[in-house]
Amino acid sequence: MRNLLRRLFHGRYGSYGSDSLTRFLLIFAIVLLLISIVLEPLSFLYYVAFAALVYCYFRLFSKNITKRYKENELFTGFIFKLKNIFKKK
Repeated sequence: MRNLLRRLFHGRYGSYGSDSLTRFLLIFAIVLLLISIVLEPLSFLYYVAFAALVYCYFRLFSKNITKRYKENELFTGFIFKLKNIFKKK
């Protein structure tokens, strides 16, 4: 099984492990799924969570490593700026 996964991820972005954007998307999707289960009138959140999961897996299986790396750099830069704004206040 390990060799199968190694061959599957060979040359893909997910072979380097998950980055901060992928982890954020996964946690975001899980939180939205839990909220959509608890609060049934907000069932549209289920579809948003599903889309986040699909994008998370798309990033892991993508062969365009440079583009996924740039997306992660933009995300980490945004989070860094956001943290600095809250630190100042």
